[in-house]
Amino acid sequence: MSNKTKFQKISWIVVGFTAIAVVAVFASVRKQLNMPQDATGKNPEYIAKPQKTWDIAFASSFGKDAPDFSVEDIDGKTHKLSDYKGRNVVVVFWATWCPACNLEIPHLIELRNMLAEDKLAILAISNEEPEHLKNFAASKGINYTVTSLGDSPLPKPFADVSSIPTSFFIDPKGKIKFAAVGLVPLADAKVIMNIEQ
Repeated sequence: MSNKTKFQKISWIVVGFTAIAVVAVFASVRKQLNMPQDATGKNPEYIAKPQKTWDIAFASSFGKDAPDFSVEDIDGKTHKLSDYKGRNVVVVFWATWCPACNLEIPHLIELRNMLAEDKLAILAISNEEPEHLKNFAASKGINYTVTSLGDSPLPKPFADVSSIPTSFFIDPKGKIKFAAVGLVPLADAKVIMNIEQ
């Protein structure tokens, strides 16, 4: 068999495989174009589903009085939880080095902007040095109370926090309404606190 004949046979094989590949790609694209769609015209298989970013925590404390504690903010002012009776309180345990905590900051800033201080208090508690927290808070534009735990002992269930961020939602009567481990988005915080804005 001459080299010319061999080349012709190889050429036909390559053309055949190329044709098969083109048909396969066309069939695949056609199948995608004919996939079922929802009411908005989008394929449900390709719609991103929101992921839950938090889990319920300390459920046994729901409905119970939040035990009192004191912490010092980054300006040296002491804050007692009991001083905030009559308003909603969010107590957040966090750290500057925690990625989820950093993602939660804009949600807390927006929450702080939504309600007046006589309706809502946010106490963000970290065990980091006050000076470091002060610089970090300034760099992020944090508009809520940032505190350093220092050597202040905390009562249970606050003393049992082992993951951050952990948030406690306390109602105006001073009872623990809800607690969550993980990033609580603004929309979820509004539902927990029954805010309709």
